[in-house]
Amino acid sequence: MLRIKVQNKYYLKCTECGHVTPNFWTWFEQGQKCPECGSKRSEVWYNRRYKRLLRMFKGKPDSFWHYFPFLPLLRRRHIISKGEGAIPVERWTFLEEFAKKKYGLNIEVNVYRNDLNGGTGTFKDVGASLAASLFNEIGIKQYCIASTGNSATAYAKYLSEAKVNCSVFMPEDAVKTSEATINSYGQQVFKVMGDYAKAKEIAAGYAQMHNIPMSTGNVDPIRVEAKKTMVFEWLRQIGKMPDVYIQAVSGGTGPIAIDKGIRELKGVLPELKNPRFVLVQTDKCDPMVQAWEKAEAGGFPEGFEKDYPIIDNPRTEVPTLATGNPATYPILAGLVKDSGGTFIRIREKKLLPVGKLVAYEQKVVPGPASAVCLAGFFEALQKNLIKNGETVMLNTGEGPNRAPYFLEQMIYTTREVNNVEECEPHSLEDYRNILWAEALK
Repeated sequence: MLRIKVQNKYYLKCTECGHVTPNFWTWFEQGQKCPECGSKRSEVWYNRRYKRLLRMFKGKPDSFWHYFPFLPLLRRRHIISKGEGAIPVERWTFLEEFAKKKYGLNIEVNVYRNDLNGGTGTFKDVGASLAASLFNEIGIKQYCIASTGNSATAYAKYLSEAKVNCSVFMPEDAVKTSEATINSYGQQVFKVMGDYAKAKEIAAGYAQMHNIPMSTGNVDPIRVEAKKTMVFEWLRQIGKMPDVYIQAVSGGTGPIAIDKGIRELKGVLPELKNPRFVLVQTDKCDPMVQAWEKAEAGGFPEGFEKDYPIIDNPRTEVPTLATGNPATYPILAGLVKDSGGTFIRIREKKLLPVGKLVAYEQKVVPGPASAVCLAGFFEALQKNLIKNGETVMLNTGEGPNRAPYFLEQMIYTTREVNNVEECEPHSLEDYRNILWAEALK
């Protein structure tokens, strides 16, 4: 534990009233909220020269900790890392060829695959790494989190490395694999008989009762700071920001973090701007899409971002995206509108065909939330949301190891036989037309 609280590297600033919190020690002492206005949203800012960051784009990082000078940790010795964040941006030409053939578009399609992260292979590893490192530095030993699966799994793994006791509150429909994984690290799970909103409610009561810090979710400055490094990595690897950004959305830390990263760099790269955010939900849990469609139909009246429905106990095949009460919608709606983007809906029955197609063409098996993002790409093309000459970034989440039930449904070439006469050679090409037809149906 680092006992010196006086430091000059960073500070937190309230987004509502501007109150400055000097460090994360103080942030946790004041209950992870602004003592002046009560807002839970503060941002981290640095007393650093950002020209130094531009020079770092020429390096070859082994994790997002490559950007240590622009992350809120004081001593490198406190870092707990599994090689997360330094994942390659992949060019998926089969999607480019489809866009050219079907829609006459010459576009560049990049994919940022979070299943390649070295921790748990999800979006959440960078945030969990920063949290564990910070707790290691400031001496936090108890923590709690409400999660539909991926966040809890990542935090359980990294916090166990930091010897932090993490209590996890999961809704009753959470993936069993996530529950088992968290248990395996020795962290305790409370399975809440209800949905994610109920899990958050009980977690908040537990945190208050036992005076234990709790994850503040998608606006948590720890998560935002970790995920903003996506911007740094894209600039390092492809030398530009994408024109269009597509992501499956449950809470929405990704777009919030991208916006933060862009604003940090404005002083040295004033031409940078947010991509058009195209955020995707499924038809079984789509409160943000419903809210957006209502606002769009009404001409985006003043205060539209505060008007959104709440879906109680959403029944979806993608439990990691089962957020029926989208508390971050007011923030996301503003970002999406300012970027010229939109929210779109895809049908859950499209996920398996899209997953099969991507596995066949790219030899990458996606998890269900990743398939939501990929299906969103096809929907965005159909809705004319991508223009000729643009660069697209698909930010995909988990791989099949996080959702084995989804992987099992990928079976389509198996044949049951009783003798050798029933077996004959096959051609890979035999399946291509079938898979494309199913995905585009």
